[in-house]
Amino acid sequence: MGSSPSSGSLSRRRPPEPAGLPLREELAALVHHYQHLHNELQREKPEGTTRRELEDKVLEVRQRFDRLLDEWVPDDELREQWREYIHGRRPEPDEPAGIEPLAFQGLTDAGSVVQVRGQADEYQVWVDGSLQERIAARKDLSVDKPVLHFRWDGREIAETFNASEDALSALAAYRDERNASPPWEYASELLADGLIDVHFDLTPRGKRAIAGL
Repeated sequence: MGSSPSSGSLSRRRPPEPAGLPLREELAALVHHYQHLHNELQREKPEGTTRRELEDKVLEVRQRFDRLLDEWVPDDELREQWREYIHGRRPEPDEPAGIEPLAFQGLTDAGSVVQVRGQADEYQVWVDGSLQERIAARKDLSVDKPVLHFRWDGREIAETFNASEDALSALAAYRDERNASPPWEYASELLADGLIDVHFDLTPRGKRAIAGL
């Protein structure tokens, strides 16, 4: 049973989980953006419209960060570690575990879900949630034009995406509009679908998704 992708016409930390809620990734994305805004705020003059806009953005990100912690992180000590981390007073906490980034997903004719997860040329092929094999495919999976095909069990499988049309449209608008705030309401599904990283930058899979709009 062989597999290969091809472009078509269109520490102490727990190891990443193959799938699940991208809680760690969403927290990290909020931390990165909060710190970026905070640095910009420090460079602004004491008075002015730009400073007030930045202050509003910093408050919005911090409130979303605190809500996410309160809703999904039950451990008081771990929540406090993340709050110290957002202010740069400690390294990134070890928990919760991250997820393995989704680099490709498609459906077989029989309806099985084929996923390729991983990064930095360490990828795993999963079929219906069961690990099948490990492959080296960084170059092939870095294609940023649709449609990517993945050869599995002698068949070419076209790429599919899980993110909603609203999420994809919001992501495309964010990438096109200068100084726009990230579409945080869609962050979880965009991260889970492997379309963005924790800096809200597009992954190759994300570029393929946006190019297909």
